[in-house]
Amino acid sequence: TPPFFDTSEYYPFIRDPAVTLGNDSDEFIIVYGVNHAATGKATYSNFAVYGADVWNGVRAITDEDFNGSAEEYLPDNPNAKYLYVYKLARNCSEDDQYCYEVPYGQGVHGIELDQPLVITWRAYLENTTRTGPAYSEIVYDRAIKFDTNDSGNMSS
Repeated sequence: TPPFFDTSEYYPFIRDPAVTLGNDSDEFIIVYGVNHAATGKATYSNFAVYGADVWNGVRAITDEDFNGSAEEYLPDNPNAKYLYVYKLARNCSEDDQYCYEVPYGQGVHGIELDQPLVITWRAYLENTTRTGPAYSEIVYDRAIKFDTNDSGNMSS
């Protein structure tokens, strides 16, 4: 049970099916979207990885971390600088600078193989309004789970 009141009515990602991340090299999650800091809709944006059971924030990946990541997939596209693509896996290759190895661990230190995880996104302080960007004015970030051994999916 989350340590706070039920917010799933307000945050649809909480209603999504539980997603786990195994240790198979063919199992990973791709988090992607618009880099809202690069577009000027925010001065800071990130996504964070939480263990869903106890809402332990394991890591936040910031716009500074994912800046330039989409250019690997869209090398000659001038709009790639406004996008990001980041991989979550249990084992990242050394040459993949845009990959985060989700650690194992009890409690706040990691997410076990059988523990569901949640990804959240944030965009703070639009320069012109001095508030967060209006949700009606931004493209939502997304995540897709890839797993050759599972027919389940992630729809965040």
